Amino acid sequence: MRDFTTKQLMYMSFYYFSILFLVACILFDVVTESITGFTFGYGFALGYFIIRTKAVLRLMEDLDDYESKN
Repeated sequence: MRDFTTKQLMYMSFYYFSILFLVACILFDVVTESITGFTFGYGFALGYFIIRTKAVLRLMEDLDDYESKN
């Protein structure tokens, strides 16, 4: 990872865990052939969390740049 503090890494672990959990939910539905509306909801949530994770990483990098300048 980048030069994040332990607190920032703990914060990011929530996003990474959420992504892994949603992928597991989707794969479970596909393997058991029980695709329902929830499966599509998991897919949309997965897309949201991927986009949100990228945004949070960018914000943390900008915060690190700001702190290093001061």
